[in-house]
Amino acid sequence: MEFRILGSVDMVVDGEVRRPGSIKERIVLASLALDVRKSVSSDTLINRLWEDRPPVSPRGNLRSLTSRLRKATKHPGTHQSPVVQQDHGYLLDVVPQSIDLYRYLGLSARARHLVDGGDDEGALQALDEAAPLWRGDPLAGITGLWAEEVRRSLTPRLLAAALIRAGIGLRRGHFADIVGALVSLTSQYPEDQRLAEYLMLALYGCGRTSEALQVYQRTWRRLREESGVEPDHRLRRLQKSILRNVPVGELVPGGVREQLRSATGPPPDNLPPAAGLVGRDQERSALRGALERGESAVGGSVALEAIEGMSGVGKTALAVAVGREMRHLFPDGLIYINLRAHAGASAPMSPAAALDFLLRFLGTPTDRIPRDLDSATSLWRAMLTQRRVLVLLDDAADPGQVRPLLPGDSPSVVVVTSRRRLVGIPGLRRITLSMLPERDAIALFRRLVGEERTRDDAEVADIVRLSGYLPLALEIMAGRLNSHPTWSLSDLTRRLLGSSQRISAIRDGDREIWRAFEFSYRLLTGEQQCLFRRLGLHVGPDITPEAVAALTGMTSHRAEHLLEDLLDRYLIQELVPGRYSLHDLLREYAQILASSEEPETERAAAKGQLIDFYLRYADAADRTLYPHRPRTPVDAVAHTISEWADQAQARTWLGAERENLLATAEHAWHVGPPRRAALFAHVLAGFHDAERLGSVAAELIRRAAAYWRTTEERAEEARALIDLCAARTHAGLLPDAVTAGKRALDLARSLGDADIVAEALTRLSLPETFLGNRHGAAELQREALDIWLRTSDRSQSARAQNNLAITLLHLGDLDTAQELFQSALKGFEASGHHRLMGLAHNNLGDIFGERDKPGEARSSYERALRIFETHGSAVERATVQLNLADLLQHFGEFDASLDLYEKALPVLRDAGERRTESIVLNGIGVILRRQGRREASVRHHEEALRAARAIGAAPEEAQALLDMAATEHDFGADEAAASSAAAALEVARRIGAESEAARAQELLSVLRS
Repeated sequence: MEFRILGSVDMVVDGEVRRPGSIKERIVLASLALDVRKSVSSDTLINRLWEDRPPVSPRGNLRSLTSRLRKATKHPGTHQSPVVQQDHGYLLDVVPQSIDLYRYLGLSARARHLVDGGDDEGALQALDEAAPLWRGDPLAGITGLWAEEVRRSLTPRLLAAALIRAGIGLRRGHFADIVGALVSLTSQYPEDQRLAEYLMLALYGCGRTSEALQVYQRTWRRLREESGVEPDHRLRRLQKSILRNVPVGELVPGGVREQLRSATGPPPDNLPPAAGLVGRDQERSALRGALERGESAVGGSVALEAIEGMSGVGKTALAVAVGREMRHLFPDGLIYINLRAHAGASAPMSPAAALDFLLRFLGTPTDRIPRDLDSATSLWRAMLTQRRVLVLLDDAADPGQVRPLLPGDSPSVVVVTSRRRLVGIPGLRRITLSMLPERDAIALFRRLVGEERTRDDAEVADIVRLSGYLPLALEIMAGRLNSHPTWSLSDLTRRLLGSSQRISAIRDGDREIWRAFEFSYRLLTGEQQCLFRRLGLHVGPDITPEAVAALTGMTSHRAEHLLEDLLDRYLIQELVPGRYSLHDLLREYAQILASSEEPETERAAAKGQLIDFYLRYADAADRTLYPHRPRTPVDAVAHTISEWADQAQARTWLGAERENLLATAEHAWHVGPPRRAALFAHVLAGFHDAERLGSVAAELIRRAAAYWRTTEERAEEARALIDLCAARTHAGLLPDAVTAGKRALDLARSLGDADIVAEALTRLSLPETFLGNRHGAAELQREALDIWLRTSDRSQSARAQNNLAITLLHLGDLDTAQELFQSALKGFEASGHHRLMGLAHNNLGDIFGERDKPGEARSSYERALRIFETHGSAVERATVQLNLADLLQHFGEFDASLDLYEKALPVLRDAGERRTESIVLNGIGVILRRQGRREASVRHHEEALRAARAIGAAPEEAQALLDMAATEHDFGADEAAASSAAAALEVARRIGAESEAARAQELLSVLRS
């Protein structure tokens, strides 16, 4: 597949030219092609598409455009497209040479290189190959400021190629052959003095001296009138030479670079030896592309690439390896200088000292090197005007150190490596290195150690994981292993695991990984250092400025500012906007610093402040989302934050902070006091219940219940047992859930607290239902409903009606169930509980399905799904999806049904919802049977059966057996079908499931007849 922007914006697929369907699609494609393999932000694309008149939903429109573009650019025979969404933008993931612009620039660069080497014939062949690629004005047909700017920056590239061709013609004496092309170009670029020079030479060589001098006069007048400047010295010298009748052969340029090289000897090269680079394919390709583009990079006169990332990530290795690989592009030399931003005792190199080195390296005599910075910078830039060199500025401290070292108008390329984000340098393109993928980390370790000692895949994987997938750490550990021939991989792993501080074990001789981090840390201000240390006290995977404020005592605004400082220095990462994290080894280094540089009392106070922050925010979110819960007061801390703006905001916060909250809740048990830890378990229970995180929550809540029992706070213990019943239910621990629920109910009755009694009854009814005791569950729910009806709490009454209706639905009492569902829905609407309204609509869908009203059922499910998109949890959305999937089979929409099942399955699995997982697997099996896929169908029914039996979910067990029997019967395996049907009948009779028992009996009759 090829992409064309030098003319109309097109694609070429299997030799066929295709044009994106709309102008805006072409703008997106052209934008991505110009910055090939670079992420173009959504904001940039929106600005280019609509400038200052964006539509109401620009991001939605952009997603639609890129979606259509992905479909149009799918590789033949695959479902993959090179248009990829990445970070907050999009990129075109193709090699630069598949884009006509970069092929053209590459051929032009090759022509220049060949000319420099004296191969004019080869240069002409390269130019002839490039010429057809330029089909007209770049981005033809696209209007707007951006397109015009691109055309202005690209069109001079055509001029550059024409000048190479003209230069060859001049040297060969083919003056008449090039006059026409030069006249045409001069009319387009009347202020270009190089064009004027070449045209004057061509005319003079043809004997048209007066016309040559007229070109000079026209150029002089235009420059004076429009720019207020004089022609440059070369044009003036040429005019005087023509007036003196100097032979044209003496005036034709003879190759400045050849003269330079012959005068100075071989081109300079002090680039370090290239170590074998492993992995980094995408970054290596991006850097190669930058070096190939050279001075042709759009938007700047010099190509400038920055390789950034944390210490030890392999920035210099990448730069040196690619520089060595592409040395043929730089006939005038490879220059390396270490700017020593992190050199330990010595300060970073000053720009003046760096320029002194660079000028000396290029052969400037000491007495000619200016002492002031501005003059040295000017000389450096002047020396690179006619040179094409690669300049590697390694370990830069900041933009101020780099700017004076950048060439001006030069064909050279500059690559900078830094542990800081180098902002404020125009034209800078950034390559950010992160950790190596596991596969590449393993490959690097094996290359450093050798295949013989690294055959155990599991051991090697452990070592690279413990080394944080950081190249420097891997090199150090490989060096340590190599220096001990008697060690095995297990010996190395034991030292990593056995050390109280893993980071101290990553050492080899005089190399220690923590020293690489220390250089970065010591350059921070005192306030930044404090923040970095405190981040080591945080136990969750990421942190927000608000949590940092709690941890440090500063304002969230100041915390955000300092986090940005650390981010700019690659000491932290921002994987999601506004959420920051530490690399594993940096986290351990921060913990060591906190232990060594801060008193224990301060550390304990900071941890307590952070726990209290999460506790009171979680409590406020819990009150907003689940106001019906019987609640244990969280003392005064609960009132230090106002309620959330709405339920959606509270749910979003809980979802984003889920891992932090779980880690902090667990940590609270270790640091104490236990009362705070028990309260933490309580305020998270509602969220755990809604998100079906029972397996995670059960142990935290069990400890809380045990704590309340020791303090003899019986109401708090009862509430904890209610939470434990719910958690164990969702974890599939149904008998244990019943035990906790009964204890909660007994305790609540002894307290005489009607609210707690009603909640205990409700919670206990759920595991009883799942175990098949539906009649017993209904009795519990009726008692709960009676309690709530005696109160004025419409919301709780509606919940009780909804719960009882679900059980009556399964018992076949459809009329009562529907009446209760509709009453519950009115109660939820009156109370404004959107999430519970969604549950009621979902349940009404079940009723309509049982009544064989598929149209009404579908409407109810779709209403529920719309509500849950905003107000429900992922598990609740998945539950409606599986119900709708069941229903769509009645409409014959099997593909749509299968798609919904497959969307719901991973969500339910992640949540540990074994019962609903069983239902989904069974539903998929039914569809596969209808599609004639016997083996796949049976396999899914067997998986559904295992999931149901694992948690004792008898109704789902019976259903899986019934559907497996139907599959076996449809495919002629009647003996196996009879066995499955008989097992289903036994389960159905045991739990009183009359409908399932009737189906099993009917199937057995057919099989035995």
